Amino acid sequence: MKAQPECFCCSIRQAQEATEIAGKDKDTIWKVSQGVCAVYARADQNWTPAYMTTLAHDVAKKIVGVEDIFYQLKREHNKAALQFYPQLKNWVGKGKNRLERLERAVKVAIAGNLIDLGVYREVRVETVLEEVNHAQWGRYQFNSWVEDLENTHTLIYVGDNAGEVVFDRILLEEISPGRKIFFVVKGGPISNDVLLEDAEEAGIDKVAEILTTGQAEAGIALQRAPSSLQKLWKEADMIISKGQGNFETLNEEEGNIYFLLKAKCIPVARELGVRQGDLVLQKKEGFPEIEVHSSGGIVVRQNNGKWEVLLVKKSDSGIWTLPKGHREKGEKEEETASREVEEETGYRVKLGPRVGEISFRYVRDCQLFQEVASFFLMEVAGKGKGKEGEIEEVRWFSLDKALQALSYDNEKELIGKAWKLLEER
Repeated sequence: MKAQPECFCCSIRQAQEATEIAGKDKDTIWKVSQGVCAVYARADQNWTPAYMTTLAHDVAKKIVGVEDIFYQLKREHNKAALQFYPQLKNWVGKGKNRLERLERAVKVAIAGNLIDLGVYREVRVETVLEEVNHAQWGRYQFNSWVEDLENTHTLIYVGDNAGEVVFDRILLEEISPGRKIFFVVKGGPISNDVLLEDAEEAGIDKVAEILTTGQAEAGIALQRAPSSLQKLWKEADMIISKGQGNFETLNEEEGNIYFLLKAKCIPVARELGVRQGDLVLQKKEGFPEIEVHSSGGIVVRQNNGKWEVLLVKKSDSGIWTLPKGHREKGEKEEETASREVEEETGYRVKLGPRVGEISFRYVRDCQLFQEVASFFLMEVAGKGKGKEGEIEEVRWFSLDKALQALSYDNEKELIGKAWKLLEER
């Protein structure tokens, strides 16, 4: 998963809170914030959100001078979770049959994903029981998971947080008979992510062999993991990945991966095609996605010898964008482009060459869409029928001002291509 604009504020906040947890004053928090911002000045859109989180925590650890800032909190969360272990274990054991017990164990493990200090400032382990009974599921592929589990002999379970690891143990105890289980922890301290000591304290070593990623990083970068783990990854029949950080780094990796998590932030929910706050049990590459097509235009004119471009401001979002709209059945993309530009801008246009296309994802009514939008260079041919109600404003911009006004980099790139076409005239 690629990092999103929202990841900047989230990661900076995590570094600030880590500094506060370390007992440092406001001046230190300010210094840490400056340090993270300096690192992010070279941010790359190909980074994962987890990598951005790692960089933020690295800055905090260096300035604070403490390697494992969350050490004491992890002890407290493991202790609290272990107190609830008998109650949760008893609830799972009340299942009428093996399948029902297995489903209850899965729900306990996913609900345990609530415990993540990187997302929630204050955590009460007691609320996990409430999560189990009132869970909202965005994706729930339990039947598929059970079928795959029947054919699984070697299983890798990628752990997430301390405290939560106790609930992972309950699921592992249900699925371990007849299987070889490997439990993966972080190789060094990062936020409240589970380490070897945390896993052993939670009793994971009683049901699984514990391995480390070899990295003090959020998520897991397989290309930098120990060769033994890389080899095992390729041979495993199933991989269970817990939590957002692991999803952010593993959703494009190979393997029979099932993600168990709570979609706590908007970018992850958007990537999964669920509502923020939904629980997820989802097989990799199982995200149903509908492809839709749209077309639009880069409308230009000359004003005092300089080219200008026409942008529209959407009423719902308040952002400036290029005019475009969905293709109707039977339409060619050129027809859609001309029609939609007139409807959104109020101008009839003369169609020029095709500039290119962009693609992007969005979620509507819990359905994930992949939209492919083609754009044509256009010039005004006259007044049209008037702009749609969904458009708040239509305005001409110089090239520099248009690039400042646009929110999306892919639209900025299209304008750059259009300008090259104009220069070649």
